[in-house]
Amino acid sequence: MDKNQAIIDFLFQCPQLRDNPTFFNFINAKDNNKQIVTTSNDKILDTSFIDGSVEKQFTFTIIDFKSIEYNALVNQAGYEDENMVDFLDTQAIIDWINEQDNLRNYPNFGSDCIIDEMKTTNDNPSIAGVDSSVQPTLAKYSINIQIKYIDNSKKLWY
Repeated sequence: MDKNQAIIDFLFQCPQLRDNPTFFNFINAKDNNKQIVTTSNDKILDTSFIDGSVEKQFTFTIIDFKSIEYNALVNQAGYEDENMVDFLDTQAIIDWINEQDNLRNYPNFGSDCIIDEMKTTNDNPSIAGVDSSVQPTLAKYSINIQIKYIDNSKKLWY
């Protein structure tokens, strides 16, 4: 089972990813483009079980590129604070991931893997940088996600 493809298939259920250009590991950075970056695939944690199964962790990052407005916040009817609206759009990805974990709706890692937990490592999108070399200037929001699972592929008995 290709876990990278399983992650992509799963994430395309999220409206913010499904409805915007999404790239894997490499990207053409533009407003509203998303990037899925693998951080570590199948990292063995310190837990091994007597039956041969092991606890593993799959970690990846979602990068969300958003244009930046250099305007102060406004509190007037008919005006939007683009930076806040964009932040909340990225926050919706975190909320969706957390909702899927609560529902125990996880990517399909195959019959040899049992996912225990999927969580974001931050409660809000982190600003990983600003790219002022492009127009419009882009903020780079980062969401780190960890999936802990039991790998039964080398299990000694079933």
